[in-house]
Amino acid sequence: MPRFSVVIPCYNAAATIAETLKSVLDQTFFDFEIIVIDDGSQDETIAILDWFAERSRRVRVVQQANEGPSIARNRGIFNYAEGELIAFLDADDIWPADRLDILDRRFAEASAPTVAYGRVAFFSESVSNIETHSTVSSKPLEVADLIAENETCTMSNIVVTREAFVASGGFNTSIVHGEDVEWLVRMAAEGARIEGIDTVLTCYRASRNGLSSDLSAMRLSWETALSTARRLNVVLTKDEIAAAEATHLRYLARRALRLEAARGTALKLAFKALRLSPRAFFKQPGRGVLTLGAACIEALCPSAIKCLSANH
Repeated sequence: MPRFSVVIPCYNAAATIAETLKSVLDQTFFDFEIIVIDDGSQDETIAILDWFAERSRRVRVVQQANEGPSIARNRGIFNYAEGELIAFLDADDIWPADRLDILDRRFAEASAPTVAYGRVAFFSESVSNIETHSTVSSKPLEVADLIAENETCTMSNIVVTREAFVASGGFNTSIVHGEDVEWLVRMAAEGARIEGIDTVLTCYRASRNGLSSDLSAMRLSWETALSTARRLNVVLTKDEIAAAEATHLRYLARRALRLEAARGTALKLAFKALRLSPRAFFKQPGRGVLTLGAACIEALCPSAIKCLSANH
């Protein structure tokens, strides 16, 4: 039985999947298997996957009709994965070489979490040009934290014990975007310890064309996560919900700026967040001030924001 099962759903990922797989095969920790579930790709993805599978016994390729990433991940885990720990990875993201080694040591400790995540480095074109980093909480994530702002950022950053994932029933396959947050909310509601590790464990490829670029879908995923919490009888006060929504809207405002959404979109989101909970908006003062300031500048002079982004 391998220590890790690395589960990668992919669809038309010919441009990125080779770099992604190489980052796994180059790990300094060797006890793992890779299960790639091709979700009906129409490009050269399968040919690339077959090339890797022919050269490494660690790589197993599974093909399915185009059914979406949640079904692909569930199938990979429930039908094929044999590892003690499940490590998720998307087909366009990159792992630092010591990721699995760090996680192996953390999960070997007596105080091991149920779910672990690390900091995320964001890049657009090349992993050598990191644009910004995420942060991790100093305490285990609770439902209110996850609904406010998902610090795990991406499925590529998540590792969970196989036992806990199976017990959770897997991902909700009716959700197109935000299935990770909905699943994490269920895990936290059932008492799972979701713990951050304060080092970069994932490099995330930001794309204006990806699902994470769809602001409406991200808003819907927040509502779905809140609905799940309520269904599981998680007690959240009116103020906690308002604070969570304000934090989420602040995040959407930042995304709108980054994605160059329609003029004024970020400012509308920021103002809505401020009306809900000024305290939550400015809980992280630097982030709140920068978001509001940039949103105001973008609404008045969009070209100024584009110049700043280009220089950054």
